[in-house]
Amino acid sequence: MDDYPVLKGNTLFRKGELVYVNRSDELREYCDIVHKHDFIEIAYVIEGSGFHIVGDKEYKTSIGDLFIINYDIPHGFFPESRNKPAPIVYNCVFMPEFLDTSLFASYNFQDITSSFLFNSLFPEDFKPSPDLKLTGTEFSEIGELFSKMYSEYKFMQKGYCDIIRAYLIELIIKVFRLLEIKNEKGPASKNAELISKAIEYMKQNLDSDIKLDDLALKSFMSKTYFSRLFKETTGINFSDYVQQLRIDKACNLLKTTDMKIIDIAVDSGFNDLKFFYKVFKKITGKTPGDFRKGL
Repeated sequence: MDDYPVLKGNTLFRKGELVYVNRSDELREYCDIVHKHDFIEIAYVIEGSGFHIVGDKEYKTSIGDLFIINYDIPHGFFPESRNKPAPIVYNCVFMPEFLDTSLFASYNFQDITSSFLFNSLFPEDFKPSPDLKLTGTEFSEIGELFSKMYSEYKFMQKGYCDIIRAYLIELIIKVFRLLEIKNEKGPASKNAELISKAIEYMKQNLDSDIKLDDLALKSFMSKTYFSRLFKETTGINFSDYVQQLRIDKACNLLKTTDMKIIDIAVDSGFNDLKFFYKVFKKITGKTPGDFRKGL
């Protein structure tokens, strides 16, 4: 089922802006309803308790729960019962472009990327639980950052977007530090799993336009860092790997079906037949026709 209402960033963002900060009780039309959105949301429960529904899963949530909710993920916060209010949540929603992309190459942004990439591309792999559950000093520090962003956004004093950006960067780095403490896997293992998941995603989407830039942007990685990580793990660069996957699929279709070569090319992600022949010959040493005849 894919008929969830979609909350669009361009209906929330002020003209010329790529960030929006609010409390959930200020956007009542999206309270108590499962919805999707086309932006990144960091949600922080500051009052009350209830349930958070993600897709077809439901679980309890309470004060101190922090969630990173990415593109196209159906979700919603709900009260425990009809006579109780839904939990109140600070929301900071933004497009990745709101942040300075030069920061994505820094140490902290490189290491936080696994969590963001998995959440944005592979949400089905995650149990329906908060990304972080904060108490004590941690709860206060993160809450103060949300409160400052909220005040800046509400009162719109000169330079408020720049200050929100600075607070958001601080928030993300602090979230990284807390996630790192909870992470039991070593960096090498995490990176290998990251790339493995990325490859599975690529295999499932070969007929679409797979772009390194898009994967890097959604995962808070610089294009250069993701590309280097991919090559270090696989031994081959990203674009060559995509072409290899597409030619492998084409070879399988040539072996197992009677599809026309032009249809196989399109089904394998090649919209340019001439380019398909060129890549096929380069990788297999044969034309698609000769490959099929030799079977």
